[in-house]
Amino acid sequence: MFSIEKHDDGEGTVTLSLSGQFDFNAYSEFKPKQTEALDTPGAKYIVLDLSKLDYLDSAALGTLLLLREKAQDRSIEILIRGATGVVQEILEIAHFQRMFRFID
Repeated sequence: MFSIEKHDDGEGTVTLSLSGQFDFNAYSEFKPKQTEALDTPGAKYIVLDLSKLDYLDSAALGTLLLLREKAQDRSIEILIRGATGVVQEILEIAHFQRMFRFID
């Protein structure tokens, strides 16, 4: 099961908190929250909080790369926080540390 929550701090940072399993089936739930985050007035950063994410597949990786591309077009930086265990390993294998900034 996948869930996503959006939080806007009102100061340019929008956080998307993902939990459960982010796979191909989760795209339909992720897409509208992604659009909301990108369309947030004054957004400078989108933080992907992965601390409650158990798993992600190649479709999820592709979705995150598309989000990064759309964000760059709007001068928004994507930051990744809280990746652990299998999720962190998958991101490292996919070399996401070269494309995204990881924060504490």
